[in-house]
Amino acid sequence: MEKYELGLNKKSFSIFYNGGAIWCEHLDSLYNEKDLLIQKFKQDLVQISKPSTSSFIAVAFDESDVDREILELIVNSFVTLKKPLRKVVFVGLNSKMKSYIKKKNVDTLFAMACIDDFEKAKKWLV
Repeated sequence: MEKYELGLNKKSFSIFYNGGAIWCEHLDSLYNEKDLLIQKFKQDLVQISKPSTSSFIAVAFDESDVDREILELIVNSFVTLKKPLRKVVFVGLNSKMKSYIKKKNVDTLFAMACIDDFEKAKKWLV
């Protein structure tokens, strides 16, 4: 599968929902392309770090293989941001990775959840 066919061409963006803004971090449809997923996240982190970007974040992982290393990178990046986050929801994780997020949730100053339905995830955020 060519790189351009993967989720790299899927842009992350802000949406307005229920009176608030949500940053939608699209790391989905990258399958087993771990390096590409990390590369895309690091590029998007520049935008996430901006004060004008929402502090409510939905991270979509559907059709991407996500392991503990990737989640640690993402959660640690969010924890060390210079701007405070309010809530982060992860969509499309397997049960093992959901368990990891549940354990990490006690170590953060922002709330984290794992919700498989994107509409329910948006409602939880705002």
